[in-house]
Amino acid sequence: MFDTKPPAEKAILVGILSQGAPEWEVTYSLDELASLADTAGIKTLDTCWQSRSTPHPATFIGKGKVEEVRAMAEALGADVVIFDTELSPAQIKNLEKAMNIQVMDRSDVILLIFSERAQTHEAKLQVELAQLKYFLPRMKRLWTHLERQVGGVGVRGGMGEKQLEIDRRIVQKKISKFESDLKEIEKQRTRRNSWRREMFSVALIGYTNVGKSTLFNRLTDADVLVEDRLFATLDSTVRQMHVRDQKFLLTDTVGFVRKLPHHLVASFRSTLEEAREADVLLHVVDITSPVLGEQLEAVEDVLQQLEIQNKPTIFVLNKSDQLDHDPEISKYIPENAPYVSISAKTGENIDVLQEMIIETFAKQFQETTFVLPLNEQRWISQIYKLGEIREEEYLEGNRIKLRCYAPRRDIDRFRKNWQTYQQGLAEVG
Repeated sequence: MFDTKPPAEKAILVGILSQGAPEWEVTYSLDELASLADTAGIKTLDTCWQSRSTPHPATFIGKGKVEEVRAMAEALGADVVIFDTELSPAQIKNLEKAMNIQVMDRSDVILLIFSERAQTHEAKLQVELAQLKYFLPRMKRLWTHLERQVGGVGVRGGMGEKQLEIDRRIVQKKISKFESDLKEIEKQRTRRNSWRREMFSVALIGYTNVGKSTLFNRLTDADVLVEDRLFATLDSTVRQMHVRDQKFLLTDTVGFVRKLPHHLVASFRSTLEEAREADVLLHVVDITSPVLGEQLEAVEDVLQQLEIQNKPTIFVLNKSDQLDHDPEISKYIPENAPYVSISAKTGENIDVLQEMIIETFAKQFQETTFVLPLNEQRWISQIYKLGEIREEEYLEGNRIKLRCYAPRRDIDRFRKNWQTYQQGLAEVG
């Protein structure tokens, strides 16, 4: 539907340094943008930035810097200028007019990567939805040839309505359709994967390109794609993981990145539903990263948007085999949070991580006592399946008391179902 320009091959990258911030912040962010561009098939020719207290409302950068970037792009033969932020439609229009060259922003590049790498039907729908939401306010820029008055018999919207408004309405309908389709896929996945709720689950989360897929392969003996590029994994992958005599489900999720567009996070909400449903999160961190704190903060921001909070989390400090300095990790992770330094590549301390997973799950167990009528054999058998029965006692009145040691979530689910069943009996009676 969107007949936009084909991906450019050569780019100039532009950023802004907030006043008072260290210079390395903008240079690192531009380096990351260059990696994103490379993943999207775009070669970075040069970078530049401007120090400003606030972005220029019309062109993001000042008039003099606009002219400097225009001259740089012309001299180097660039096809596009990419800004390290999300620009408004008006800013893009003004910049393209002033520099006479295609202008993209960070969101453009991320959407391009996602559209090329989405494999499953669900991921493709999510990308299309994100693109529609992104391009809807930018249609004036993209489809200026539609800015004409139309009217006559059969034209929805009546005489004199701009074609652009009709096209916007079409896009909004498509957005509603894709959102509805994704909700249905989510329902189907919930029904299809209901058996998984019987098994404890672990989800890998973290910044993109920190080694989650390598760790996933190490823990599950799987063969998931491992690539030294941003967003190598888009679709969630689930495998069984064995630790001693315990079996868990391990999920590898899409990586996060700073300045991730909100509409993209919202679109991939269902893909990250595995993380929401997980019992324990493994937050994988590149311990060698010079912006460790910023990456951790970016992940936490996305988790808050997804309302995945207060879940048991182990911080996995990956790439310890490459570490040549003391990162003072205590400055970055929550106080008393469990963490372990590992190397997913060499296998260093993987056994320690596995033991920590076991210990974390052990904390989610509790001991409780149930008293049920002996004629409710279906419910009694369910208690035996919950976990370890530590005491069994037959009571007066044809009742049985069972002291059970089982997962808290399963005990809570049983209590809720048992109460609902008893209420149903009372209503019938």
